[in-house]
This record gives sequence, C-alpha cells and structure tokens, in this order.
Amino acid sequence: MKAKIPRGNRGMAFESLINMTNTMYENQSIAIINKRPTPVKIMKREANRIYGYLERPSTVDYDGHYRQRGIAFEAKSVAEGDRLDLSNVASHQVTYLGKCHYVGNAIAFLIVAFEAHRKVFMLPYPVLETFWKRQMDGIRGTKSIHILEMEREGFEVRSGKVPLDYLSVVDKVWGL
Repeated sequence: MKAKIPRGNRGMAFESLINMTNTMYENQSIAIINKRPTPVKIMKREANRIYGYLERPSTVDYDGHYRQRGIAFEAKSVAEGDRLDLSNVASHQVTYLGKCHYVGNAIAFLIVAFEAHRKVFMLPYPVLETFWKRQMDGIRGTKSIHILEMEREGFEVRSGKVPLDYLSVVDKVWGL
C-alpha cells in the first residue's frame, strides 16, 4: 500500500530542487530568486506548538531578479497522473503573475513537475492566461492541463549546470 502524502507536503521535493537550483544560481552570480514565505499571523505559542492562521493569500512561490528584469513564478507538482488540475492554481496567483507580466514587464510563468513522468515544464504567463480564460469561460474539458498540452504549449525544463535549469528556458523563451 502506498503511503498517502499529506496535502501540505506535496511538492516538497520539487520545491527543494528549485531552492537548491536558486542557491546555485545566486552563488554563481547568475540570478537572485527567493522563496516567498506564506504570510502567517501567529496567535499563540504553546510548548512545541504554534497556533496561527493565514493573514492573506500569498502571491506566488518565487520572485527575484534575472538579467536586470523581475522574475516571478508559481511552482506546482503533480504526484500522479498526467494532468495539472487548474483548481490547484489560485486565481490570485494567476492575477499576480499577470500584473508582473503586463505592468512590471517581468518574466512570469508557471513551472510544473509531473512526478510520475519525471518531466518538468514551464508555461509562460501568456500561455497560462489562455488556459485560465478557457477554464473561466466554462469551456468543456478545460479544468486541467494535460501533459501533452504542456509538451505542445510549454517548454520542458531539464537539468544542466544546475539541477533544474529553468533559466536556460527563460533565455530561450524571452530571448535573453
């Protein structure tokens, strides 16, 4: 029997891989990209426990600077299967990525790991926006993004000089 992974811990290995990559990028003076903390209001502390609640929705998982441009992205992991359910992407995250893209001229994208397939894809914000609008318009069959659509519309991210070389894909997509 397969152990069930608690909802809060899904994607932790993927996040660790991104964090390791970001540390390597920073150590090599390539980019400064940080994990954004989730805004939590602590109510009380008791022995080994801390009680609190989310103050407000977080924006996205990562942001920073690369080649004199802002960069912002959300990371998602699909443990099993071949679809990213769009309900796993919050509307405020899509809105924030849109603001970064349109207002800040930032590099904005969604990065998705399909664990069972051992593949990672980047969806630039304009592509994510198209999928998001189709879903919001209620078009049948658009509540998720299939891995085949990721292969067609997105860009595969591979390892290179770092464990997850997503900036080489950024260079290609944004012409940097």
